[in-house]
Amino acid sequence: MKKSERLNQELIYLSDKKVFHLKELEEHFAISERTALRDIADLEQLGLAFYTESGRNGGYHLTNSKLLLPIRFNTQEINAIFFALQAIRGISETPYSNAYDEIELKMVKSLPQNLQEQVKLQKQLVHFYSQPSLNEVKFFATLLKACIDNSLIEAENFQFVQGKQKLQLLDIFFQAGNWFCHAYNLDLKKWYVLRLDKFEAVRVLPTETKIMNKEPLTANLQKYEENYYQVPYSCLLTENGEQKVKYNSYPIMNIVHDAGKIYLQGKYNREELHYLVDYLISLGSDVQVLQPSELKKNYLTKLKQIMKKY
Repeated sequence: MKKSERLNQELIYLSDKKVFHLKELEEHFAISERTALRDIADLEQLGLAFYTESGRNGGYHLTNSKLLLPIRFNTQEINAIFFALQAIRGISETPYSNAYDEIELKMVKSLPQNLQEQVKLQKQLVHFYSQPSLNEVKFFATLLKACIDNSLIEAENFQFVQGKQKLQLLDIFFQAGNWFCHAYNLDLKKWYVLRLDKFEAVRVLPTETKIMNKEPLTANLQKYEENYYQVPYSCLLTENGEQKVKYNSYPIMNIVHDAGKIYLQGKYNREELHYLVDYLISLGSDVQVLQPSELKKNYLTKLKQIMKKY
């Protein structure tokens, strides 16, 4: 690791500490005592404020519990940041959509002239044709905050249940042009995958109601999926089919390589069989349904319905 990179890592490492000892830096960054002392001197030059105390409880005491020192990026890291900004613009629907241009402007202004020209050239030559968000999400900021804060919400989303629902959101994810969330319905004790653009009303509820923390909530979802998705299936994929699945798949799907062949495997619930059939149809000739017979039968029925249109 280069010295400049190590100093940045040390700043991050110390960011939430009030006191540290020389031995900590030596062990955490695998450096000698001599190097650690030089690094501390360099960190002080960068603006790290501390005082030393000797004795059993001594060490380096930081005068600020939160470090507000600038982190230095190398050229490769700067390019990576602007790549990420260009890519995320393709997902137009986020709570921060209007901030990307301002972020880029501030970052470019802070760069030396030669790097500004490099970033400008990169924008001209590198393009991201990603899948944009297809639908407006009215309550994105509220739903995102509720998910991060682990708050209980009262919401209307009529995909599966009519009327108001008490929901706890585990996560939020973007797939195939739409934003989704894993939502736990406290009244029905059931999990749903809900589209964020389908929320008609959202209200954050007071914290009196007892809800699960993220870790037991995740475990609850895993257990629910084990019981809910009980019918195993297997399909044969071409190499092109594998790429299609990787581009657009679901967490309960697995790609398996065995004896030179590529398989799509997983489990489904019979209530959602038609969703799986529609997904497999979208793979075209790059998939062959192997089992179970129930899935194969429904798949062929759907193909016949399509053929009748011609």
